[in-house]
Amino acid sequence: MRNNDDTYRDMYGCTHAELVSMMNNPMNFRNGHFMLAMSILSDAQEAMVHNEKNMARQFINRAKFVMREWRLDNE
Repeated sequence: MRNNDDTYRDMYGCTHAELVSMMNNPMNFRNGHFMLAMSILSDAQEAMVHNEKNMARQFINRAKFVMREWRLDNE
């Protein structure tokens, strides 16, 4: 049986705790949700250049996670 960490690793390439840690790291979150999502999307573009399709998908999912958190924080 799969657990949440396995699901998150498949979707995002990391666990939920690691996503939260990424967002709580001041070096990653200097300019807020918007710039963090933009940075992650740049990582996705770089992965695409190297034909790393699954990694690119995971980066895009991470950016969507950040944008969802931004929306929830502003409702």
